[in-house]
Amino acid sequence: MSHSLRAKIKGLRYKGIITDKDCDRLCKALDNEGVLDKIRAEIAELQKEYKEYGWAYDDALEVIDKYRKGESE
Repeated sequence: MSHSLRAKIKGLRYKGIITDKDCDRLCKALDNEGVLDKIRAEIAELQKEYKEYGWAYDDALEVIDKYRKGESE
């Protein structure tokens, strides 16, 4: 799906509807799509392995969830 979306974005740039800078920013955001999900999954696995440090992993997961929801302060 991200490939077809990327093609549509580049089509908008070609038509002059969005700028080159906006196109590059949107494509970069697509490249980073899912990164927080991967990080969260890895931390969740570590949390199972190192139970004595569980509170630290809980805090990390809360921060990731906050940014996934777009609630950055």
